[in-house]
Amino acid sequence: MTDRTAPDPLVRALIGHPVLAAAGYPAPDPAAPADPAAVFTAWLLDALAAGVPDAQVMTLSTVDAEGRPDARVLVLRDVDRAAGAWHFWTEPGSPKARQFAARPDAALTCYWPQPGRQVRLRGPVRPAPQCATPSPALSCYALHAVTAEFWQASGDRRHRHVLLTRTPAGWTSTGWVPTDVPG
Repeated sequence: MTDRTAPDPLVRALIGHPVLAAAGYPAPDPAAPADPAAVFTAWLLDALAAGVPDAQVMTLSTVDAEGRPDARVLVLRDVDRAAGAWHFWTEPGSPKARQFAARPDAALTCYWPQPGRQVRLRGPVRPAPQCATPSPALSCYALHAVTAEFWQASGDRRHRHVLLTRTPAGWTSTGWVPTDVPG
């Protein structure tokens, strides 16, 4: 019979492992960003310069034909600031390409642990034929962000986030908002 009063080794390890507790995270720019592609590009270049492994890797989340969420890791290939589009490659017959055709809404998530930054983007995915690929077996797609959320960790656990939403007139912003995370 298993003793249910004592947590198993995994639970003890998870509880005992510090999360986002490091000091020295950069403070977000106090001005609310107006252009998510510009902020994303600056944050990605910072992560690359800091040597964050696989800084160009992101998680793409879609929905399958049964309405179930589906996520996978892929590589960012470009950011088109003017279009607010994040480019990546895939095979035209891949499950994700079929999901885009059936239901084009998707989400991209990037997380860079060392600077304690996360970016979440949501919007429709469309083919991007102007984007070059290294092989005719690949097609380029672009997520056209309609929302962009930037999240910055803080050593005092008063993390900050800002949500930008695309409108016909441009981007609106919530401004940087504190996020309390229980320790």
